[in-house]
Amino acid sequence: MVSRRVLIVEDEKIIALDLQRRLEKFGYRVVALCATADEAVAKALEHYPDIILMDIMLGGERDGIDAALEIKQRQSTPVVFLTAYADDNTVARAKKAEPVGYVLKPFKERELRTTIDIALYKADVDRKLQEQEQLFETIFDTMNDGLIAVGADQEIKFLNPVARDLTGVFDQDVTGHPLQEVLSLFDEHSQLPATIPFASVLGGDTFTFENVYLESEQGGRVDIAGSISPIRTNYGTDGALVTFRDITSLRKMSQVIEYQASHDTLTGLMNRDEFFSRLKQVADAAQDSPLQHTLIYLDLDQFKIVNDVCGHQAGDELLRQVSSDVKGIVASEEHLLARLGGDEFGILLINTDIARAMTSAHAILASLNRKFIWQKHAFHVTASIGIVPVRGTNADIYNILAAADDASYLAKEEGGNIIKVYEMEDYTFLKRRGEMQWISRLNHALDDNQFELWGQPIVSANGAARDHQEVLIRMVDTDGRLISPSDFIPAAEKYNLMPAVDRWVLARALDLLAAMHTEGRNPLFSINVSGASLADESFLDYAEELISTHSVQGSQICLEITETAAIANLSRATAFMRRLKNLGVTFALDDFGNGFSSFSYLKTLPVDYLKIDGSFVKDIADDLIDRALVVAVNDIGHVMNMKTIAEFVKDGQTRALLEEIGVDYLQGYEIAKPAPFSRP
Repeated sequence: MVSRRVLIVEDEKIIALDLQRRLEKFGYRVVALCATADEAVAKALEHYPDIILMDIMLGGERDGIDAALEIKQRQSTPVVFLTAYADDNTVARAKKAEPVGYVLKPFKERELRTTIDIALYKADVDRKLQEQEQLFETIFDTMNDGLIAVGADQEIKFLNPVARDLTGVFDQDVTGHPLQEVLSLFDEHSQLPATIPFASVLGGDTFTFENVYLESEQGGRVDIAGSISPIRTNYGTDGALVTFRDITSLRKMSQVIEYQASHDTLTGLMNRDEFFSRLKQVADAAQDSPLQHTLIYLDLDQFKIVNDVCGHQAGDELLRQVSSDVKGIVASEEHLLARLGGDEFGILLINTDIARAMTSAHAILASLNRKFIWQKHAFHVTASIGIVPVRGTNADIYNILAAADDASYLAKEEGGNIIKVYEMEDYTFLKRRGEMQWISRLNHALDDNQFELWGQPIVSANGAARDHQEVLIRMVDTDGRLISPSDFIPAAEKYNLMPAVDRWVLARALDLLAAMHTEGRNPLFSINVSGASLADESFLDYAEELISTHSVQGSQICLEITETAAIANLSRATAFMRRLKNLGVTFALDDFGNGFSSFSYLKTLPVDYLKIDGSFVKDIADDLIDRALVVAVNDIGHVMNMKTIAEFVKDGQTRALLEEIGVDYLQGYEIAKPAPFSRP
């Protein structure tokens, strides 16, 4: 054990030597003997002893108390005073030096040793506490969150630098000031002061806050989020700790993302999904209201010619010009204007009857009836417009959209540059509606369970055994005939019925898994999820509840999301996957490879499988480019610790090549054709 080092300050030589002898007998090491205050300070700074035994009365102009005070200012060595004086004045002066001991002469040897041991122990404890304080102070000073500690009286005890910067108090001493005086929170919606339930916090609750902002001392606004937690001691709650962070940039980024998610990037108009959502709200409200609204559906007549002749840049410019013109005519903020896709636009005129809507439609038609010039080319631009009333008698959104599409389509069929108002009894509309019966058929099939689940095996290329099947869907027609998904899925996608179809498939697939479990079988099902379901906020909650209420393991479920849908809803797709992965669900990125720019998204998406697009796989035996693409996708998947699946494996030659490439799983007619599951 290392001997503790002691500095003796005593002006009587005999006493000093006697002290040294005793201390060395106790096992201490005396580093120096000093007789004056100046010498004591110098030796303390030279040797950095563990403790100083200081006589108060010393020779010279300064005494031991003066020396102890100077040492205290320059280093934190503990001091024990050894003195024959105990008068009030001496004791009062000595207290200022904060000694760790005060021993009156003459003292006993045991008393001295005990005093030194206790003093050293206390000094060690104080040093460790000081180190901890310095560590915490460094952490608090360098953390990115603001930190304010308050007492039970809500008065400030401590602020870290981030809190000072965010509140704007900077170097001001606000210790003892009320918390509300420094942290002024306001609700971002009402702009009213936000109430902090401090009594609840003192009762032991933690209060989190968001959607608030604080006003700094200089009047600046900072969007923040954070929490207020009780500070608990052995004696109860002694105050609260407020932690908060600046989310101004994050909120602005979130607003940008939300805007991009609901708006068309080319024109800045509302996009299709947002428009359909808003239209549904208006249509639902119309059922209980005498108000009438009108939907205008606009389709450009010459857009394809412009694109084909001059390219997409010209087409994009035409769309921007059309958007600007229509926006100028439909100027009111209450009306809704959207680009629905391609060259189609939707305009919802709020609280507007057909007569007034016709006036706006004619103005739009006249504005668009003009020449569009691109470089050396000139095109005569016109539009076909369909008009549908939105009122309580026809408030079903799917019927409204179908009617608007009918009207616009018939306007285009009659040569374009005209307006057609939807009339339910008109023969031309009835004929058109006959072509659009898929919407009704889909809804009936969903209501009456007129679908069947089929499965197609996915097998391991290395022969490992696992019952793994992709779940497929077939519609059963009224005459019992099976209808391929290629016939009804496009209509479901166009009219936003895919979330309902996905829910039906997921529910029946889990019923089937649960039934198989009772038979001792636990297969893995790959189930497709559409981009529309990804965008549907309620679908994720539905899927979580469905999985948790079925006697199946999450590891038996692999959800397949197409590459296009994942990229179009990247942030939502990522959040969707991460939440369901907590239940053990795995994910496959379907049709991967159509766009090689998508490789960069793999770092973000937590997928387990890559399904190589079948358009590449099916011709690898004859097409070297397709084979190279399959090799590239397979290699990048393996580098990122993902398993690869090749679909459209049509024959033995294709299978052999895929096994040679090292693809993990195979699916296609060479393996097995789709077949119906038996009903659970």
